[in-house]
Amino acid sequence: MDTYNGHAVARSDSVLRSRVFDGLTDAERAAWLAAGTALELERGDTLARQGEPARQFSIVETGFLKLLQVTPDGVEIIVRFVGSGEPFGGVVALGDVPYPVTAVAIQPSRLVAWSRDTLVDLLDNFPLVRTNIMREMTSHMTDALTRVRELASASVEQRLAHTLLRLARQYGRRTPEGLTIEQPLTRQDLAELTGATLYTVSRTLSMWEHAGLLQSRRRHIVLLAVKKIEQKLA
Repeated sequence: MDTYNGHAVARSDSVLRSRVFDGLTDAERAAWLAAGTALELERGDTLARQGEPARQFSIVETGFLKLLQVTPDGVEIIVRFVGSGEPFGGVVALGDVPYPVTAVAIQPSRLVAWSRDTLVDLLDNFPLVRTNIMREMTSHMTDALTRVRELASASVEQRLAHTLLRLARQYGRRTPEGLTIEQPLTRQDLAELTGATLYTVSRTLSMWEHAGLLQSRRRHIVLLAVKKIEQKLA
């Protein structure tokens, strides 16, 4: 692990622009970055485990994390993904609590991390960041409740459309082909996020691909007809 210096700050725009730092000056953001530590994760590395004491807050600079929650019978459920500029471990700001989820890198990832002690000191000096962290946690909780409502009231097609559109809003990038979801996804990932079987999601994706609504290749999905996918919500 390397401590950030002035040279590294220039390569960390995604961290500096994180919503966690909304309302801070450029100098204040740089002070946060200077107090952080760089973390490098390979694909499959675990950043934190559900139930372990939360000792570290981090922001993704590059790459993606998959957040998992394990049910009492041992089944892993995807809770959400964390991409560039997004935080993980906000519960550290709440005090001595455990991580509610397990965080795993799904591709090589670089993060900036702050230990609990460092975070406490920084939050004393920059209380606005605590508010921003709480806002992010509230947003994640709202998303989770929305997914629960979808599971109870929407069809599989509607849930899959919601999932793809939600991912496109978070990680979509306009390309000549269409709206590309930059986050790598397997069909199993989509099945877990949608709350459906792998067979049903694969069949639906194949139908939509044949109809020209999307393309699926190399773990990436390109939405070719967003309006038509939105019509699936009705």
